[in-house]
Amino acid sequence: MTGTDAIDPANHEMRPAHPPSLTVIAGLTYVERSQVFKRWCLPTYETLFRWTGNPVDAEDATSWVFKNAMAGLRLPALVRDVDERFDEATLDAACRHWSGRYGVAPYRCEALRTGRQAWSVEALVGGLSAEMRLVIVLRFLRKRSLSAIAAQLDAAAGSANACLHTALAGVAEQMGLDAPADLSQADEVAAFVDHLIDRRTPPRFEARPSGWAALLAAAHIQAAIAGNDLPRAAFVRTLQETFRTGRDRSRVTHVRIWNS
Repeated sequence: MTGTDAIDPANHEMRPAHPPSLTVIAGLTYVERSQVFKRWCLPTYETLFRWTGNPVDAEDATSWVFKNAMAGLRLPALVRDVDERFDEATLDAACRHWSGRYGVAPYRCEALRTGRQAWSVEALVGGLSAEMRLVIVLRFLRKRSLSAIAAQLDAAAGSANACLHTALAGVAEQMGLDAPADLSQADEVAAFVDHLIDRRTPPRFEARPSGWAALLAAAHIQAAIAGNDLPRAAFVRTLQETFRTGRDRSRVTHVRIWNS
C-alpha cells in the first residue's frame, strides 16, 4: 500500500484486525523496510485508533510504534521476530497513551491485550437494553445532542450524561472489560465523547476505573463506524518517508509525551 492507495470503507467491518503477514512478503523473512511498512502501517493505526478514538492520538502513537519497533533492527529478519516487535510496541504505545494522559495505572493497561479485536457497532451494543442501544446510536451515529436524546427518552435533562456513561459501561462489559458501577465521571466521559464525535483531541483528566472503561468503549464505538479509523493520506505519506529515510522532515503531528 502507498500513501495514495484508496481504501474501501464499505468493507471495513469485514477486514481482519491483522491481515496475514505472508500476504505481503515472499517467504518467512523481511528483507526490505518497505515490506515491513506495507504489513504494519494500516493495522497499527487501526488498532491504536480503537484504543484512542481520535486521529491525533492515533497518529502520535503510530509514529512512536514505527520509531521504536525498528530501532536497532537489522534486515533481513524473521517475520515472527519483527511482528512480535510491532505487537509489543503497539501495546506499549497504547499503555503510554492512557497512563501518561489519563493517569491509568500500568497494571490496568494489561486489559488492552484483549482489545485487538475489531468490533462492529452491532456487536458492541448487542447485549444492551433497547434504551441503552438507542442512546449509543443517537449519540454516535446520528450525532444527536445529549439534551435531545434525554428529551426523546422522556428523561430529565440533567440525567443525560449519566445515561451515556451507563450505556458505555454496558458496552465495556460486552468487550470483557471491568466496568465498576460508578458514575462520578459522567461529565468528563460526556465531554470526551463530544470531542470524539467532532474529531477533536479529547480533554485529558485522571480517569478512574469506571471512567476509563467508558472511554475505551467510546473509542471502540467511534472506530467501528465505517471510515473513521482510516488514516489520512498525508500522514501515511509522511510516515512512509520518515520510515524509508530514517529522517523526520515534516512531522504531521507532534509527539506530545514520548521522546524516547
